[in-house]
Amino acid sequence: MLHPNVLGDWQEYDEDFTGLRVRVHSFKKGDVPKRGRDDDAKGLTYFSFQVTVENRAEEYFDLRLRDNEVQIRAGKDGHSAFLDEYGSAWIRNFRLYPLRRASATIFAAAPANHLKTANHLKTLDIQIAMQVDNEGTDPYVWVGSDGIPESTGRTTVKKTRGKGIADEVSKFLEQGGTDV
Repeated sequence: MLHPNVLGDWQEYDEDFTGLRVRVHSFKKGDVPKRGRDDDAKGLTYFSFQVTVENRAEEYFDLRLRDNEVQIRAGKDGHSAFLDEYGSAWIRNFRLYPLRRASATIFAAAPANHLKTANHLKTLDIQIAMQVDNEGTDPYVWVGSDGIPESTGRTTVKKTRGKGIADEVSKFLEQGGTDV
């Protein structure tokens, strides 16, 4: 079984986009967009996170990350979270040159009980499948929240598999959401 990335982990893209990597990080619970709450998020708890793309290749890539390339699931049963399309700062048709980064700040909301479970494992699953050079990339998933420490981002997912937080999350999901 493959482990998901933990918030903060870098995910390297495959041979089609060698040198490109992406990271989901900086989760903040209670963070509301500067323009204010969306009416559709009434009664929900807001949170935000960042998606950073880094180019370590020798050529540039054209990036696009919009609301239809991000999915967020909250709680142990993986309910869909509200994605604040207009409050978020997306990456739209951006040419990412070598040795540069581009970041997006994404705001979403979910019921408070989906962000905190009885056994204190407060989980979010964030799936990113952005467009690179007008091609869809494989979706990658990150797991975390304010209850799971964020990875430092200094290691890739390959070095963290089979131990630590990702292993705990996998064990939690295998047991059907019971205590780890």
